[in-house]
Amino acid sequence: MKEFKLTIELVPVKLWNKSLYNYLTKDKWYQIKKEVKQREGNRCYICGTQSNRLELHEFWDYDDENHIQTLIEFHHLCSLCHKVKHIGFWTMTQDGIEKLKQEGYTVDDIINHFCRVNQCTRKDFERHKEEAFALWQERNKYKWTQSLGKYEELLTS
Repeated sequence: MKEFKLTIELVPVKLWNKSLYNYLTKDKWYQIKKEVKQREGNRCYICGTQSNRLELHEFWDYDDENHIQTLIEFHHLCSLCHKVKHIGFWTMTQDGIEKLKQEGYTVDDIINHFCRVNQCTRKDFERHKEEAFALWQERNKYKWTQSLGKYEELLTS
C-alpha cells in the first residue's frame, strides 16, 4: 500500500468489539484519555486539528504470519480521522450510516478529509480503500490471537 499519513484500518471480523475499550471500566478508559491529552494536547495525532472533543483510538499491529493482533499505542483523533480509520462501520453498516447523518457528516466528508490530509486524489483514496478491503478479506480467512501488549496490566490493576 502507498504510504499515507491517514489510513483505513479494517479489523478482522473475528476481532470486532475486542478492544481494550470494551474490557476496561470507564474510569480506566478515561484515565488513558487523560494521559494521552497530557502528552498530545488538544490536537489530532494525525491531521493536527485542534479540538476539545478528540476521540481515543487504539493502534494495533498485525502479524499476518502468526495471526496475532497486538495493541501498540493510543492517540487522540479528530472525528473525521477516526471515521476514516473505521470507514467500514461508518459507510457500510446501517447503524454507522444513521449515526453519520445524525452527526451532520456525509461519506464525501470522510473521503475529502482523507484526500486533504494525505494531499492525494479521490482516485488515490479509492485505490487505498480497495487495498485495505483486500487485506481485510485475506485477514478474515484466519483465526486471530489478540495481545494487549504493554497494556495487559490494565486488566489486572
